[in-house]
Amino acid sequence: MRRYFLILCLTLGACTDGSTPAPTGDIRAHQGAPASPGCGNGFCETGEDHASCAADCCDQQADGNCAAQCGNGFCENAENHASCANDCCETADTGACVAVCGNGFCEAGEDHDSCASDCCETSASGACVSACGNGFCEAGEDHGTCAVDCCETTASGHCVPVCGNGFCEVDEICPADCP
Repeated sequence: MRRYFLILCLTLGACTDGSTPAPTGDIRAHQGAPASPGCGNGFCETGEDHASCAADCCDQQADGNCAAQCGNGFCENAENHASCANDCCETADTGACVAVCGNGFCEAGEDHDSCASDCCETSASGACVSACGNGFCEAGEDHGTCAVDCCETTASGHCVPVCGNGFCEVDEICPADCP
């Protein structure tokens, strides 16, 4: 029960039972209760800091907040689309992200007609319609029915490795693909 309360507290940004202080700044700077201790588990624990475990701990500023780090997948503090397009979307006057055709995401305002590279063609039920040759191995397609989109698979379900295709596949030994 306490774990669920803590998650709720962290989500809302404040705790009211007095047993757990409300976090300040970026939550990555605070310690948690990970399933398994050690660097790389997603929690900044006692004995870890940014220098010893950058994977779990942010680089803290004097005010205790994490320093913004462009390229980490989070639009933080003073970052915006102009300063860090990798983390922050371009926003409209409303503050909502502006849809960008060609970014690999079918966003609000896009559909197959306006942005086929991001959005699939849909059936009456709203499900994507399989389309051989669109670069995606979709439901109903396999290597036999659409070799352009679907790889030949092994008994374990992994793609049969192909040296020189630019992908390091499971069990592949290929210096060109797996440096």
